[in-house]
Amino acid sequence: MKIPFHKPIFPEDLNPIIKESIDSGWVTTGPKVEEFEKQFSEYLYAEHVIAVNSGTAALHLALAAKGIGIGDKFVVPTYTFVASVEVGEYLGAEPVLVDSDPDTFNLDLNQVEGILSEQKSRNIKAIIPVHFGGQAVNMKRVNELAEKYDLFVLEDAAHAVETVSNTGKVGNTNHAAAFSFYANKNITTGGEGGALATNDEQLADKVRKLSLHGMSKDGWKRFEIGGKWEYDVSELGYKYNMTDIAASFGHEQLTHIDDWYKRRLEIVKLYNDGMSDIEGIILPKHTNGEVHAWHLHVIRIKPRLWQISRNELIEKINEKGIGTSVHYIPVHMHSYYIKKYNYKPNDFPIAKKLFETVITLPLYPKMTNEQTQYIISTLMDLWHQYK
Repeated sequence: MKIPFHKPIFPEDLNPIIKESIDSGWVTTGPKVEEFEKQFSEYLYAEHVIAVNSGTAALHLALAAKGIGIGDKFVVPTYTFVASVEVGEYLGAEPVLVDSDPDTFNLDLNQVEGILSEQKSRNIKAIIPVHFGGQAVNMKRVNELAEKYDLFVLEDAAHAVETVSNTGKVGNTNHAAAFSFYANKNITTGGEGGALATNDEQLADKVRKLSLHGMSKDGWKRFEIGGKWEYDVSELGYKYNMTDIAASFGHEQLTHIDDWYKRRLEIVKLYNDGMSDIEGIILPKHTNGEVHAWHLHVIRIKPRLWQISRNELIEKINEKGIGTSVHYIPVHMHSYYIKKYNYKPNDFPIAKKLFETVITLPLYPKMTNEQTQYIISTLMDLWHQYK
């Protein structure tokens, strides 16, 4: 049996999704993007959504719009994909990395509070909490710290389209939340895409302008019949806009989000029930009563109970036709950041330990119960063979 790590769901006939945009003669940013932004904002209960071409772009634009730059610092977990950190580096800001909570994999808020109390006068201007795997960060506490230390809160919600935190739906925020519609995310805009959500109108206007060269008017409004061609570039911007083709995919995907989420919950339950007796595995924990998006199902191994290493176990799983991944190599263990900031692997021991023991299993709505059971049986067989 072959089970890929991820397989996005698209209709067999893609023509109805993109035909209207193609027939209109306008396939880049236009009315379909506006339609998708409205649809997504209603789903999030957010006042403003700006659709862009990646989650990284959304993060970058939010920091740029808030004026984060040279001499500033921002707090961010080391246990995340590098995009959460590099967006500040683009602007000349310095990351202040923090370790992880071993149960949720999210940033350690006790450590964050300690850093802020020690460095409150040292130019920390923002915090980027990452909802790892779809598990909500304690946003009530984050917002309290932000208010106390005057911080901009930029939620990295790349994994968290369905997530609800203890302050409500992720995306319904007076700060900002950045979403990703990359190919393996819970919904995709055809492979690449992202969005920024906020209830701050001034921030939304600034992000929208920066996303398209700092221009005062969208291209389709200039080129439509009767549109005025004049425009102004009032500040330096970027080329981060989403296309109508991509937005058309997003619109169709969003209509399925509730059903797809229910299916992922079923698979998670099958996994957790089926592997509960494997002593050498730690199953993921949902530690609060809020909604977990379950973008990822990440197990941890107990190395001392296995005769083979984590990497060897991954190879054995892959040999059985099962795709896996590792989320993530901590930022402080990448060569760029080691060279620039002189990090050592043990600077963040929890993140290092998580990285060395995790395996991410397939989790997507198209998986069948038979495939899920095959993965469970494979891990059970490997446990009996190598314990």
